[in-house]
Amino acid sequence: MSVPRLPLITDYVGHWATRHPEREALAGPGGRWTYRRLREDVDRCAAGLLAAGVRHGDRVALLGHPGPECYVVFLATAGIGAVWVGLNPKYTVAELAHVVTDSRPTLLFGMLDGDPSQEGTLSALRDLGPMRVITRGRAVPGLSISYEDFLAEGEEAAPSLPGARAGVRPLDPAAMIYTSGTTGKPKGALVPSGGLAYCGVVQAGRWYGDAPRKLCDLPLNHIGGLGDICTSVLAGGGTVVFMERFDPAGALRTVERERLTHLYCIPTQLLAAVRTEEWAERDLSSLEWILWGGAAAPLSLLTTLAKTGARLGTSYSLTESTGSVTYTDPGDPLDVLAWSVGRIDPHYEVTLRRSDGTAAGPGEAGEILVRGDFITRGYFRNLEATRAAIDEEGWLHTGDLATEEQGGHIRLVGRLKEMFKSGGYNVYPREIEAALEDHPAVALAAVVGVPDERWGEVGHVFIVPAAPLTPEEIQAYARSRLANYKVPKVFRLERDLPKLPIGKIDKVELRRRAQEGA
Repeated sequence: MSVPRLPLITDYVGHWATRHPEREALAGPGGRWTYRRLREDVDRCAAGLLAAGVRHGDRVALLGHPGPECYVVFLATAGIGAVWVGLNPKYTVAELAHVVTDSRPTLLFGMLDGDPSQEGTLSALRDLGPMRVITRGRAVPGLSISYEDFLAEGEEAAPSLPGARAGVRPLDPAAMIYTSGTTGKPKGALVPSGGLAYCGVVQAGRWYGDAPRKLCDLPLNHIGGLGDICTSVLAGGGTVVFMERFDPAGALRTVERERLTHLYCIPTQLLAAVRTEEWAERDLSSLEWILWGGAAAPLSLLTTLAKTGARLGTSYSLTESTGSVTYTDPGDPLDVLAWSVGRIDPHYEVTLRRSDGTAAGPGEAGEILVRGDFITRGYFRNLEATRAAIDEEGWLHTGDLATEEQGGHIRLVGRLKEMFKSGGYNVYPREIEAALEDHPAVALAAVVGVPDERWGEVGHVFIVPAAPLTPEEIQAYARSRLANYKVPKVFRLERDLPKLPIGKIDKVELRRRAQEGA
């Protein structure tokens, strides 16, 4: 699909409202939005922000599930040059407090009307600094004003809206997305508006036809929900259908009811979906693509997904790259899709580097580096972390290790911080996980390194079986597929694995469990 490259991601609201005003833009529990209505609602919210004193560079925080109203606040915020900060309702108050204390928002939106915990959470966060609180549904005496009153206050500020928008530039941050925090306190990565626009156009050209319809049940405080789904679909002039929470059976019912063309998930979500009764019962024929990100998908899962007739694809991105910089191709076979994140897209500058800064050779592990004006502008109020991530030549050091295989396919082999040394050898967890997931009785595998007196470190693997399996059986399989130093010393079978709020496997928790067991 060919779409124009506009300077800012928020420019696409007016672009599509002018060309296709009655096309559906958003759908969710709160109703349906055409592009005409979306433009009107974004304008009203943006005027409300200006009336509330929000200015260029100020932060606006929002606590809410994925939904049209929350996305409207993001578009309104970014459109006037302020920075949107998403707060995930799955976080504890302590986790939310870190984000709020670090980001120092001017306004705090509470969009969890009907949730009895919201008032207490908002009250605790409001006490962390001077900020005004707005709640959807009703005002809370002594705490907030209602969203409707907030919009009404903005009516007089509407004439100043064009001037505020005229001052926004492509490199200005549109959102602050906090990293998962698996290696320390989460940092706020500043995602540029122009980067979301550019990456959205590239993704639309790779995956979307005319007016795609895509499910969003990922949190909007995560680049997967905000970027890979919402803003890329906005750039492509399509429709985002929201679900407030991930529900594997509900997602399949939504595909059938809404005639969705695209399903984008984390592999653990897809694994849950294919195990439901709805997988065999629902009409999934509208799906043009089933896509995944954040982790590799086992071959057994891909074989099941392929039976729908949809094309399958994945890509590589991280919060700091804003969008995907590699993509698989429609003709890639399943056994390649199981390990490859695709080839480097020609729109991007990407390289693999050894630890000494030289280019990694074919088949040799190197860190993925990305450069361009679409990447993060750095970490908010954290110059040290920014300098560690982006070098003087502008290269973003992703921390991900990969090899370039025959045909240009990129294979992720692990994280620099996840790699461990066993008997003097470098061991890459993803390589072991991929080998074990080739076993037909393995649905999911996760490997962590654990200190060992003899070998320095050894691997412990946690396995979710797809069929009856014993530790001895899978250990024998591992020995037949891997060099001895790569074979985990401990094999544990689990019903499920702990996950971060964004759905990825929590390897910090797995490492803790492994060390306790050892």
